[in-house]
Amino acid sequence: MRPHWIVGRDLCLYRCEDLSNVPRNRRRAALRLKVPVWSPFQRTGWHCVWAGATAMTWFWDEDAVQVRADAFAAPVERGGVRIRPETTFLPRRANGPRLARCRNGWDLQCWREGALRDSRWFADRPSNAELAAPLQRQGFDLAALEADAAAAASAHAPEPWGSRQTPGEWLAANERRLVAAGLLAFALAAAWQEARFWKIERSHAAAAAELAAIERDLGPLAGARGSSVRLRRRNDALTQILNTPSQARVMSLIDELIPSESARFYEWRYQQGELAVVVEDDAGRLDTVAYVQALERQPLFEDVRVGRSRDNNRVEISLRVRA
Repeated sequence: MRPHWIVGRDLCLYRCEDLSNVPRNRRRAALRLKVPVWSPFQRTGWHCVWAGATAMTWFWDEDAVQVRADAFAAPVERGGVRIRPETTFLPRRANGPRLARCRNGWDLQCWREGALRDSRWFADRPSNAELAAPLQRQGFDLAALEADAAAAASAHAPEPWGSRQTPGEWLAANERRLVAAGLLAFALAAAWQEARFWKIERSHAAAAAELAAIERDLGPLAGARGSSVRLRRRNDALTQILNTPSQARVMSLIDELIPSESARFYEWRYQQGELAVVVEDDAGRLDTVAYVQALERQPLFEDVRVGRSRDNNRVEISLRVRA
């Protein structure tokens, strides 16, 4: 059993995001870009549990949740004390709604296909009128919630669910074994290398003479190959230049993907596949999440970053154009 620093449900915000449209090897990177967009805090702490391509993410104010690492013998988040939200210590389920009792307040949970689709915290036990609207949005009703009344007294588990051991945690837990195995492997390699050294020394003279003869025979072929390599590199460079999308095409694509019809380009900087553009919308319909989702659907664009500028009617977009 590992020690945990538990962040109360009353201190957390929750977001369930489907990232099935993002390649598997880029989903964690995409989530790291989305969390600052979702979070209203200046410094954000967060934890994610994956259900397939669905990211169940809790995030909180890092300044409000101060972890006193000196109170523990093991360092925080390095194989010792791990920071986890309270919800991950409550029972997990596959489908249906549940009103779970937290340390402070109540948490209305709506589960579907093993993923927590929605989570809403209440300071006091909510009335049926307060529960009806969020349940209806997730396709449930009060009857389904009442059928789960036996699970309302949700006991906290000693270990969180869905918190797989990270590579850093595994390395910290197996540090001594890895060092011992490394020393043993080094000793065996040194002994084997010493035995091979004498054998190599005896055959060195013969190999040197043979190599000199081969070099004489291959001299003309090496010169021809060098010319061929230089020509191929020149062709590859020309092909890359011809395949690079023009600014006109990039501008047309972004104009089509911008979700607001009233938006217009205020500033445009494009150089060697790196684009920085400022979009202005006097109507105020600048949804940064919608901008990221729209631009990421275009295979030509990658590493999309969107942020507000000093002017509230403008948004700054940075991305890379694939060649």
